[in-house]
Amino acid sequence: MIKKTLLLALPFALSACGSPQESDEPAADANADTNEVWDSATLVVGENGMQKRFGDAVGHANFGDSRESADKLLEVAFETAPEQSSNEECGAGPMDFSGVGPLQVAYQDDRFVGWFLRASDDVMTIDGVQPGVTKLSELKQQFQVREIDSTLPGEFEFTTSQYGTIRGFSEADEITALQAGMSCFFR
Repeated sequence: MIKKTLLLALPFALSACGSPQESDEPAADANADTNEVWDSATLVVGENGMQKRFGDAVGHANFGDSRESADKLLEVAFETAPEQSSNEECGAGPMDFSGVGPLQVAYQDDRFVGWFLRASDDVMTIDGVQPGVTKLSELKQQFQVREIDSTLPGEFEFTTSQYGTIRGFSEADEITALQAGMSCFFR
């Protein structure tokens, strides 16, 4: 009897909690920031891969997708074929790479597994974070940042607005590079 009473009362108790207060202002600000990123970025990188906006549509390559689809997105975004290379001696095992400008994309077994971004004016995260533009002190004000004790100097990671993690590197207050997924770093 008690179990039945609890099951009947539970929905009423939960509905009494109410819903979070709604505010039009934060949503408008978030949309404005996102639109600004889309308007100024050639390519958007994130904790799960990369994206390119085409009018109202978005093309994307997620980690695990084929090299062909990721390279095609790079070619369309940058209007040039990416340069290809490989490294047999990566800590994670042999890797292949495609690079365009400041962006290097990593592959294993013909699958997209990571990216590495140097200073850039036109490639950024969906949150607008850019190596060479965004300061580490600014990043710390907006996101949860953890400095990593590593053999790689200035290594840190931050939690994005999408609740994923992107790693980065800094010298003093300058963010010099960002990275997500697998990499070819030796620690």
